[in-house]
Amino acid sequence: MNPLFRGFLDLLYPPRCEACGRLRREPICGECLAQIERIEPPVCEVCGVAFDPRARGAPKCEECRGRRKPFRIVRTAAHYTGPLADAIRRFKYDGQIVLAKPLSAIMSEALANGAEGLAPATLDVICPVPLHASRLRERGFNQSALLAEHVSQAIGKSVRPLLERTRPTAPQVDLPAPSRAANVRGAFAAVLTEVIAGQRVLLIDDLYTTGATLTECARALNRAGAAEVRVLTLARPLPRWRVPVQRDPP
Repeated sequence: MNPLFRGFLDLLYPPRCEACGRLRREPICGECLAQIERIEPPVCEVCGVAFDPRARGAPKCEECRGRRKPFRIVRTAAHYTGPLADAIRRFKYDGQIVLAKPLSAIMSEALANGAEGLAPATLDVICPVPLHASRLRERGFNQSALLAEHVSQAIGKSVRPLLERTRPTAPQVDLPAPSRAANVRGAFAAVLTEVIAGQRVLLIDDLYTTGATLTECARALNRAGAAEVRVLTLARPLPRWRVPVQRDPP
């Protein structure tokens, strides 16, 4: 863009951090990036939920203990709180796709820092969680696909649309946790099955909450012959031991 024209646009529409709203050139300012809470070990060896570092326990969380999951491993870059939660909402619901690059950089940073079980050399192909065609028309973009494209460039693995959403579903965010699995059950099917067979697939999504959507996606990939499915997400809610207990007033 011509520098003079860009300067004119900046006068009309001053660039602001999409997380805090302060005048900044970057989509997410350095102050907000510094406040993003990266998830560090110890975590569940399967789903990646953060453990209380002061407690001693098994390598798997209660949810994963004794239960077979359709994915080998889930790792999440950061907790859905503070500036990151604000930025994700702006990205996903306000159409601020300029945030795709800095948000995906947080995911790529997790991979570069040795996210357990997700070394690029052990992966074959990247697959984003798909939107239904009606939701894609409404939103205009698939946030998971945008994140996957940038992660792909960072680690040198190709992105392929290996899944399709076969029916529209209610937004998971609008449903209580117990209803989410039923909402997405059977909602995904594999495409490009000749590509999936024997491949180690990295499934990409923006959020891991109950894991219902990612579980259904992984099952569809496994039915199509994937060697294994691993998952990388941008954010997840704070673990239960971090959430303050609400007490009734005396």
